[in-house]
Amino acid sequence: MNWRTGVLIAIAVLVGGLLVGWQLSPRVDHSLPSRAEIRGAQPLTISFNHRVDPESIEAILEISPSLNGDISWDADQRQMTFTPHTIWPAGETVSIHLPRGARSRLRIPFWQEFTQNWLVSPTSLVYLWPADGISNLYRINPENGESQALTDHSSSVLDYSITADEEGIYYSLPNDKGGSRIMSIDLQDALITEVIDCGEAVCTSPQLSPNGDQLAFQVISKEPGSFPGIRILNFRDGSDIEVGEQDQYLENPLWSPSGLLAFYNQTSQGYQFWKSLTGITLFLPNETGGDGTWSPDGRYFLTSEIIFAGETLAPRHLILFDLVEETTQDLSRGRFLEDLNPSFSRQGLVFAFSRKSLDPQEWTPGRQLWVMDLDNGESTAYTDEGDYHHTSFSWHPDGRKLAYVRYNQASLSEAPEIWLLDTSSGETLRLIINGFAPGWIP
Repeated sequence: MNWRTGVLIAIAVLVGGLLVGWQLSPRVDHSLPSRAEIRGAQPLTISFNHRVDPESIEAILEISPSLNGDISWDADQRQMTFTPHTIWPAGETVSIHLPRGARSRLRIPFWQEFTQNWLVSPTSLVYLWPADGISNLYRINPENGESQALTDHSSSVLDYSITADEEGIYYSLPNDKGGSRIMSIDLQDALITEVIDCGEAVCTSPQLSPNGDQLAFQVISKEPGSFPGIRILNFRDGSDIEVGEQDQYLENPLWSPSGLLAFYNQTSQGYQFWKSLTGITLFLPNETGGDGTWSPDGRYFLTSEIIFAGETLAPRHLILFDLVEETTQDLSRGRFLEDLNPSFSRQGLVFAFSRKSLDPQEWTPGRQLWVMDLDNGESTAYTDEGDYHHTSFSWHPDGRKLAYVRYNQASLSEAPEIWLLDTSSGETLRLIINGFAPGWIP
């Protein structure tokens, strides 16, 4: 073998070694989200081409801004996900950086650094407008006041709900048969699609389950002798079922974060709690049937109930139902207090509600906005406008700001208004005139 052959063999061995080393070396395969923007409390995911050593990754991983959160791995240890406990700050840049020093399961070091940046999109307020005309869905950026229409239908949107992953909106809309249909909006591409046409029946209150595979909604049939009921549409196989019996009047479906469906049974006078695998599991007697709200952990269900305090006094109090202990607690302290419309914050056991006194000397036409913290039992009044009724509370994902609707009870012809409250400072801001039903999306 001459020297030229030896050199060629050496080069071939070197190149082969480099190719083998490149194939065996760990590196980032891809990251999620794939788009340039990130929203809300969206998780960050990194996928690797080989199994890695999680400890070596977590020891040097840099995420900015620094938020408390949880790191999880898939079974193959090839995909890592960081889930923040709070939302990313709107308008800032989220950066994830993996410097050299991490290793694969074979102890082979990373040859390359990895950096990925995302811009945090602003959180917008969704609402229906106008209240005195054909209402459609709109969104507004509270920071700069810019708004845009999400729908443009010739008939009014009846109601809507935002999905748990904040990727879409489901809403009900009249059809041309005298009934209604359920529509959906994909907030990523603004695509509107029809989910189900209920023909001559009126379908309202669409609620998507937290895992996204079931849609609950109320069906009001025009057939003589029929009662409104709750139907569940299963997206996995296209099947649907009716919850409860046909001779029961059911309404107001609302999923918990853990996948339990609450709805009110007018016939039996109480709330029922339904799970897809086991059916109805719990029953909470309740004569009022007012708005209900779930705590962020899904343990507590909060609603209002009539409390008979005398022959002529029957205020409505806030009743907290603990689904773990199966106990109830009256949160309204005071003989003459009447509390309604509770709404849990997304952060902790804090909720907003409307309150008025039934004491003749303190009575006012309107209900005021209060906030209660269950951890310390403290309640705070944020409004003191006797003629105005405050309701439709919707918490910002940061758990600090709160949108609500204000009605003038002394002048019913006055248009409703959507306001924004900063609970940390007490400052309020009017956002929308003649709008209603506020909700938050990234």
